[in-house]
Amino acid sequence: MRRTEQTKLSEFTELGDAPLSTSSPPEETTCSITTVEPAPPRPKGQMWHKTIHADEEWGVCNFDGTVLLVRLIDNKIHAHGEEAVCKWCSGVLEIREETKVFCSGACKRYQGEFSDDLNSFLHWEGVKSYTLRKMVAEVEGLDLEARDLKPISYAPNWSILYEYADDMVTE
Repeated sequence: MRRTEQTKLSEFTELGDAPLSTSSPPEETTCSITTVEPAPPRPKGQMWHKTIHADEEWGVCNFDGTVLLVRLIDNKIHAHGEEAVCKWCSGVLEIREETKVFCSGACKRYQGEFSDDLNSFLHWEGVKSYTLRKMVAEVEGLDLEARDLKPISYAPNWSILYEYADDMVTE
């Protein structure tokens, strides 16, 4: 039978520490408690930042339900500070017949609608929230639609489960 010697924990050392020994008492460490000052409250963020500037040429594009305020620079569409390109071939987009956006690259595909009337942003549902629609219209100088000027006269049905609530009570 072959015997192996077991390694003792005292044989291991940490970097910079002396070997462990059972004869000396452990050192006491003191903890200092520091209080952290609470951070000052942050200013509340603005819901919508001014996008349209009067000295620039702007329009609205509706790309398959995604509505964007776009800037026209040398008759090229720019969105979010970059030139808009085709999602299929990365070709440059061009406006044809004053209302249609097509790819001028290899695929020549239809991309969406264009309008130089900035109120189309609200008309095409660029903003769906009633509150945000009012804010965007105010900041950007857009005209609210008639439906946005009327107060909501009903409580919205927030859940499909409400339809089943009556069925559960009658059973």
